[in-house]
Amino acid sequence: MNGRKDRFDKSDIIERCLEVYSDGRLQWVDDVKRDFVDTVLGWDIEFKYEQNVLFTNVRQNPRNPNLRLINNLGEKTQIDPEELADFFVVGQQDSMGVISKRTILDDDSPSELDFDADAVIGDFYFDDIEIVFRPEEIGEIRTVDVDYKRRKMEMQMDLIESISAAGTGR
Repeated sequence: MNGRKDRFDKSDIIERCLEVYSDGRLQWVDDVKRDFVDTVLGWDIEFKYEQNVLFTNVRQNPRNPNLRLINNLGEKTQIDPEELADFFVVGQQDSMGVISKRTILDDDSPSELDFDADAVIGDFYFDDIEIVFRPEEIGEIRTVDVDYKRRKMEMQMDLIESISAAGTGR
């Protein structure tokens, strides 16, 4: 699902998995500058996924992530740090970490936010990220073969046909 038209679906699916696997504690809100709300503590969370973003693929060495956290697509030239989520969850295929906005904005922390004209880039240092689980804790990753594109096309046709049938009274 790395095609240009599939990446947004892939993101939605991964994020919905977090809601399901957290038993709903992380409620998926898919809002601007936040993807989840922690239903217990009320914190806003932005989630970013990228393959091998925390640990290198071969040796599993720690990496310092550099992620595009917010992309306003030219809508706004100034982004207030207070508008950002309370936490950023950084995930890869076999690891996940969390970094707080407070840590990022702390002058003693090497991690920082770079504010471009319409984007916020998270220049994070591994030592500032609290690792939730590491690759060696996961073990073998099982995959399931799913023809996502075929199922998506079937769903789209079902929708189109249901609208067409409703409009013609069939």
